[in-house]
Order: sequence, then structure tokens, then C-alpha cells
Amino acid sequence: GIVTGGAKGIGLAICKRFIEEGAKVVIVDIDQSACAKAVEILGSENAMAILADVSSYNSVEEAVRRTIECFGKIEILVNNAGICPLQPFEEISELDWDKVLNINLKGAFLFCKAVLPYMKNQNYGRIINISSVAGKMGGLFVGAHYAASKAGLIALTMCIARQYARFGITANVICPATTLTPMTAEWPAKFLEELQKQIPLGRLAYPEDVAAAAAFLASDDAAFITGEVLDVNGGFLMD
Repeated sequence: GIVTGGAKGIGLAICKRFIEEGAKVVIVDIDQSACAKAVEILGSENAMAILADVSSYNSVEEAVRRTIECFGKIEILVNNAGICPLQPFEEISELDWDKVLNINLKGAFLFCKAVLPYMKNQNYGRIINISSVAGKMGGLFVGAHYAASKAGLIALTMCIARQYARFGITANVICPATTLTPMTAEWPAKFLEELQKQIPLGRLAYPEDVAAAAAFLASDDAAFITGEVLDVNGGFLMD
């Protein structure tokens, strides 16, 4: 399976869990040193890394082609790559907007576009998109561009679920609450404390919580689940 943004945080936890479950994993990331470190951490012949820019179709196509060359097929795609600037609405420039939408939403679209022909041919596929609770309710501290990109990811997932179910392909989305990752470690402590207070289970998400949900959606146990939005948020949003 391919995991975008797989070198750190949630992506790395998903790679780790997939390898434990017996999958072969391709880490797709733009950060070369993080890729090298991730492969070392995973320490498995079933893990390889490919440098790619998810917002460029040529780069995405090349990553998919190399995956097919190495492993012969792609059964699972996890679109996890994302950025999350904390910007007040009025400070978001057109460039800021485009950058976030290009990585978070267009990146997932491009990877789906590149892998779906292979999944159709084999009559099997699992697409798992990592959205956010902000995509359902707007963000408290995160930028509007982030929340909008994550809401778009939910609709994209449902379109794919409807259109590709007849080919044995499922598409589901996971909406975590704020997760303890290298990205959120850079956020102001007061933001994280404030968020934690609003979570009934009394803590922020761990990357492993999201990885467990991804492992379930990729498994045979989830064969009849598609178009589902799975909340992993400790009760922060109950809808």
C-alpha cells in the first residue's frame, strides 16, 4: 500500500501498523531526510520510500509507476499528506490558500486518479483518506483553508465510494481530532491545552489511534464499509 506523508506522525504510525499486519508499504513524502529516518525506524524489507510532491501529477504518476514496478500491484492507498497553517482568516493570502488546497485536497485527488485504473483492473482496492474534525465543524485554531480542504476530502471520498464500488473498491475517510505529532508539537501549548479540555476522553489523539482505524478500514473486516466518515476524536464531536 501507498501512504502519503508517511515519513512522520500519523503517516508513519499507519506504515508501522500496516507492516505489523503483513502489508508491504511505500512511504511517499517530500522530506528526504525524514524518509530515510522512517525506513530506518520501520526496519523492514517490506518498507520503501519514494520522494514525491503530491501536488504535481507527474511526480504522483512516477511514484505510482515505481510502486507497481517494485510490488506489482497497489491494493491500499492512504492519502495522509497535509499541512496545517494556523492563520487567521484575514491573513490567508491567495498563495496560502492555493498551497494548502494543492497539498491537502488536490494531492489526494491526483493519487486517487493515478491508482484507480490499477485497482479497477484487479477488481479490488481500499482508499483511505485522512481528513479532520475541522472538515466537519470548521477549525478553532486551524486556518479556514485547512478546514475547507479537509471538508473537500470528505466529499471526494464519497464520490469515489459511489462511482467505484462496482469495481470492488471501497473509499472511506477518517476524521481525527488534534493528534500529537511533530506538526502539532510546534503549536502553542495554550491551544493544545484548550483543545484537550474539550475532549471528553481527556486527551489528544495519538497517531496510533488513527493507525488502528486505518488498519481496520484496510482489512477484510471492513469489506462492506464504503463512503464512511469515521470519527477518531475522543468524543470531541458527536454527530
